[in-house]
Amino acid sequence: MSKILRCAIYIRVSSAEQVMHGKSLEAQLSFLTEYAERQGWKVVGHFADEGKTARKELKRRKAIKELLEHVKNDEIDVVLFWKMDRWFRNVSDFYKVQDILDAHHCKWVAAAEPSMNLETREGRLNVNIMLSINQNETDTTSERIKFVNESSIRQGKAIFGDAALPFGYTVQTVDGVKRLVKDPDKEALVNEIFEYYFAHQSKQGTVKYINRKYGDVFTINSMLTMCRSTFYYGAYRDNENYCPAYITKEQYDAMQIINMKNIKIKANQSKQDPYLFSGLFVCPLCGRRLGCARRIRGKQPRYYRYYRCINHYMNSRCDYSKVLNEAVCEDYLLNNIERLIAEQEVAIRNVHEPKQAAKTVNINEYRKELDRLNNMYQKGRIAEDKYDSEYERITNIIKDYESSIVSFPTSQKSFDKIKSTLSGDWIEIYQSLDRENKRAFWREIIESIECNIDTGTIKNVNFLI
Repeated sequence: MSKILRCAIYIRVSSAEQVMHGKSLEAQLSFLTEYAERQGWKVVGHFADEGKTARKELKRRKAIKELLEHVKNDEIDVVLFWKMDRWFRNVSDFYKVQDILDAHHCKWVAAAEPSMNLETREGRLNVNIMLSINQNETDTTSERIKFVNESSIRQGKAIFGDAALPFGYTVQTVDGVKRLVKDPDKEALVNEIFEYYFAHQSKQGTVKYINRKYGDVFTINSMLTMCRSTFYYGAYRDNENYCPAYITKEQYDAMQIINMKNIKIKANQSKQDPYLFSGLFVCPLCGRRLGCARRIRGKQPRYYRYYRCINHYMNSRCDYSKVLNEAVCEDYLLNNIERLIAEQEVAIRNVHEPKQAAKTVNINEYRKELDRLNNMYQKGRIAEDKYDSEYERITNIIKDYESSIVSFPTSQKSFDKIKSTLSGDWIEIYQSLDRENKRAFWREIIESIECNIDTGTIKNVNFLI
């Protein structure tokens, strides 16, 4: 009596196929289950990839990956599917999977295509021909769809289904063309999301605020998408005016800088109390932004927050072992921020101001002298060699002077903005803020903070100018 084979049923249908041809997963499963029973096989599981095309990368077909794990554990003797195009339309991925099946003595069967197999010469030929034809057909269709989509995008036409619409947008027919427009039911909400995010620079904080105010209407995934998507400043691929914008391109660019500063914090590290300088400290050795950590001390629990190099503490790839105490750093900045700004302002002015020697030059006199020299030469009162040497000398003086005159950089205006923020009783106002708003305050004026190599202290502050 032959051994009863353990059978895994694999079923797949793309969204388009299900709509157009009714090739539902349920129909495939019913057909294959009956087939396995007729063969006397024991069905030990079924694996379904719904809405996936067989041309998709192998890593994006989760059911295939799960099935292969069972094959590697030697729990499956045969994989059963409907047709070859349910299994693979990609030659390369087919043979990657086949190598795994062969290594664990697992075979496959295409129930509706008995001529497809690897046991006979004709079967192997059929498999390779079918895979090549299917792959070519899929690639041709993909190129055609890509061409049509690119043309539609250039014309501002909507190419998305409801499930793929960005939060805050909907599709409406405008002048006979379906276009992406702002969703009137969500427009005010999206504007408030961006307003809160730019003020507090926290994705998690924004989601919590919106959901506290309006109920569970917003998710962190939607927030992450909004931070990355170009739709929100009106662009998509090569069309800079694809849809109505919620923010400007400058705001979008600023948002990417904010995202780079955001350091991922473990869930148990106080979601309620954000770190004031997260994403601002830079390791002086490896250049990575320092990570956040904390300790709890005392009978009355008190958090001591500090910053350290993750490359050193997690994987020993950096030698910077110093930690920066948040309270100490905050106190230092509060007491020295105005001095640091003044010093940086003077340093920039010294770099860009004209050289001292140039200040003493009366450039108008040299320009007049050059005019006199030209008149003398035109009237024949000076030899040509004398004219050439004097002309070169005077023009060089004028060029040197003009090259030394550099207008003070536009960053001066940014310093003025920072200084206006630090006017009046700003420290008293700062102390009244909650931690989230304190963090937003520092991010509004600081680009990065450099650390001393030998001590866990601040070396230099780079301001947003």
